[in-house]
Amino acid sequence: MNHAGFELYLKNLGMETEHEIREVISRASWVETTMDISLDRMAITDIENQEFKDSLFELIGSPEKTDDFYKALCSYMDFCSSQKTPHKK
Repeated sequence: MNHAGFELYLKNLGMETEHEIREVISRASWVETTMDISLDRMAITDIENQEFKDSLFELIGSPEKTDDFYKALCSYMDFCSSQKTPHKK
């Protein structure tokens, strides 16, 4: 997970406080570590998969908290998408 790049991305999105930024990064990082996955190797379709969402809910247990973690993952996926550049021939 690209912590520094993601932090800059969140700042550029307009997140104002360091606490908010650290919280989003922490949630995405926690999922990556706890589920033993690499977010950099996943696609948004992997995150949107119902099985993945169910597994996330099982780990977290609360619908509200699960939603917060899911939003952090989606933000990271958006960040990853923004970093991809088209291949040049």
